[in-house]
Amino acid sequence: MKFFTLMDRNVDVVPLVEMLDDHPELWDANGFRKKGSGTPHGGMSDIWIRYNDVTPYATSGDYAGFNDAHVPIWYPAYEVLQGALDPLIFPLMARVSGEMLGGVLITRIPAGHGIAPHVDEGWHVSYYDKFYLSLRSAPGATFHCGDEVINPEPGDLYHFDNRLEHWVKNESNVDRMTLIVCIRTNGKRWSPCQ
Repeated sequence: MKFFTLMDRNVDVVPLVEMLDDHPELWDANGFRKKGSGTPHGGMSDIWIRYNDVTPYATSGDYAGFNDAHVPIWYPAYEVLQGALDPLIFPLMARVSGEMLGGVLITRIPAGHGIAPHVDEGWHVSYYDKFYLSLRSAPGATFHCGDEVINPEPGDLYHFDNRLEHWVKNESNVDRMTLIVCIRTNGKRWSPCQ
């Protein structure tokens, strides 16, 4: 495949999925990605684990510059999910010789919904590599890029270049949940082809 690099299968995601099921209050605490005119993410929910500090932007009501260069912080959801997240995030950092941990979020796309075709842009996208770990999925929950389509099983870990047009359709009968981890890597020590 050209756009998706399968890195692992059968990663143990059960502890995190169980914690997510036990904490429905964490979903959509920050609605920045799913609100707004023309957003491709309107049909999904998310949990922000790590990103730019949203507090000054939310206080002012002006989000200009929110996606510019920044040092990310941990959001309150991390404290709740830390015991299940750390065994997934930090071994991945070591595996890819990560130099900095960027944004971390969990997405949930309900059955019958999706994410519209789009290309991610901006500083964060160009600075970090993006990794997708499937938490919950079923046949019909497809991830598209170009002419390629994957339907990850829970525990499948992929590297993906989100600077290319991509979209998701969840035509299954369950929510599709994914952990997204962004890591600054050094191409001299790690590349998706390794």
